[in-house]
Amino acid sequence: MKNINKILILGMAMIAFSCSNESSSSSTPSNGSTSKIVTATTLTTTPKKFLFDATKAETAGNADWVIDADTSPQRIPTPLQSTITASTPETYWRGALSSWGIALVKLGHTVETLPSGTAITYGGTGAQDLKNYDVYVVDEPNIRFTAAEKTAILNFVKNGGGLFMISDHTVSDRNNDGWDSPAIWNDLMTTNTVKANPFGISITLNNFSETTSNRLSATTNPILNGSQGAVTQLKYSNGASMTINTTANPTVQGLIWRSTSTQSTSNIMCASATYGTGRVVVIGDSSPADDGTGATTDTLYPGWTELASHSRLHMNASLWLAKL
Repeated sequence: MKNINKILILGMAMIAFSCSNESSSSSTPSNGSTSKIVTATTLTTTPKKFLFDATKAETAGNADWVIDADTSPQRIPTPLQSTITASTPETYWRGALSSWGIALVKLGHTVETLPSGTAITYGGTGAQDLKNYDVYVVDEPNIRFTAAEKTAILNFVKNGGGLFMISDHTVSDRNNDGWDSPAIWNDLMTTNTVKANPFGISITLNNFSETTSNRLSATTNPILNGSQGAVTQLKYSNGASMTINTTANPTVQGLIWRSTSTQSTSNIMCASATYGTGRVVVIGDSSPADDGTGATTDTLYPGWTELASHSRLHMNASLWLAKL
């Protein structure tokens, strides 16, 4: 890990020299206005390791929830991330989450994929054991976690790790095994041997599309007002809401609600919590992280650039999970 970080920091030196305080591009969101899409700001001095899951059929059906697909997602994205510069386009890697991965690398972090067939473990000796990473990202899992995997994930968070949970709408079972992502996430949180409802969050089995500006007003919240910019909107292109339970977890809080809802414990579109010494962020739709450039045979949405807030939300949340 130390050698990887040294190589990464050397590879990023040119970015630190050439990158301005904000690297951004312009796009026209659905409301017709022009907004900056912030992808990375300020090279970090504390590199973190992010692991993106590909063990739970994230490329099944018309999905592509990986940072670099290649023929099949492999541990190390190619071309090597040490060759990424401030001007590298997200198409350098081929996956619907490539913009997210490359934006993290531009900040000086390391990203890897947990390939299909690799065990999800914590506290073991494997090179990709969760103890070797700071943040674990699972975007729309389509295979149920085993009992051992649930224990590994929950203990990873309990002992200081960051977990980014992305769901999709109900009836989104892409591999036709009888489980879709809302049910899989709920199963992790309710049926495990570590703690019932450890995060105080449950995914509602619903399906809706809307754009909302109904967000928590706290200006100091690091996810909504972090180093990557202010989050003002969130658009669901078919997603599920969630409810929170502060009795189960006093730290859980809603961050963004449906447009006409009160800021209560239901109709939440994005939430966060801490558990033990770790942190969790949940978003109920996979479309906002989608950069629209995965496999041509998949159904993709340009969510990452559709609203400026989408990239900011995912990047701020990533850094908060990494305790930066």
